[in-house]
Amino acid sequence: MKLPYRVLVIDDDENALCGMEELLRAAGHDVTTTTSYEDAKKLLSLGGYDLLVTDVRIRSFNGLHLVMKVRNESPGLGVVIMSGYDSSLMELEARRYNATFVRKPIKPEEFIDVVSRGLKSVRRERRWPRKAVAGGFRVMAAGQPAAVVDVCYDGLRLEMPPAGSLPAMFVVEVSGIGLNLDVEPVWAFTAADGSAVICGATLASDSTPAVRVWRDLVDRLIP
Repeated sequence: MKLPYRVLVIDDDENALCGMEELLRAAGHDVTTTTSYEDAKKLLSLGGYDLLVTDVRIRSFNGLHLVMKVRNESPGLGVVIMSGYDSSLMELEARRYNATFVRKPIKPEEFIDVVSRGLKSVRRERRWPRKAVAGGFRVMAAGQPAAVVDVCYDGLRLEMPPAGSLPAMFVVEVSGIGLNLDVEPVWAFTAADGSAVICGATLASDSTPAVRVWRDLVDRLIP
């Protein structure tokens, strides 16, 4: 039996929070809620969540700061951003952070649909240890110069030049060791200053010679 998704919900409106908790539990999710920005930061630092649902305004705090923290520290986490402001700017911000967006007041069916979309790209089959690579190492990714900035057995995180949408599969070439690795992008977003696209990618295969070479490389990088 598949384990339920773990969802963290932050909203300073306790009535709205209780309503969302009931909806998510009825949909089969494991739900944690808080009205506190600081408590949310602590909970996120503990890890283990599959989806973050946050209001843009949490009392005097900006929920987008939590989203930025998540994208920096746990980029594979699904994110849903909520707002009562009827502004296209909020939707643009959501897309910028590879998040889905929902307007308040929440409509139950729409909310559950948005949560489902937010969880679609979450990969939970394996939680391999990850290793940040200081300064990154240079590769070619989808035919463009790029840098690998963290690694694990199952994939890697890349910084790539801003460009159009990524293909469903592309090759990462590590020229120094003659490695050509087929990967599939799982998520991507544009850095805040617009200088790069940050992309998380997973190995397209689990048993090729290239994958064995990759995992030998990761073994040397992860103590």
